[in-house]
Amino acid sequence: MTCLNLTFDLTVEDMDLIETALRQSHDRLSDRCLSYEHSAWVEGGQNRDKARRTGETVTRIQALLGRLREREMAGGPAQVSA
Repeated sequence: MTCLNLTFDLTVEDMDLIETALRQSHDRLSDRCLSYEHSAWVEGGQNRDKARRTGETVTRIQALLGRLREREMAGGPAQVSA
């Protein structure tokens, strides 16, 4: 069984790339969630479940971006621990 590396180094550029990718995913998923919600309102059915799941993912991304921001404010992204 492999052992997880719980501490690893990330550069400022690495963190910027991760944050940018998360923000782009957040924006796309937010738009998709609105579309699913509209479709669910019109059609019902499985679009409600898609809207719920997509909304949950958007919420998780927002929370992760918040934690990354807190880490940056607390001393920089050079050392990240899981």
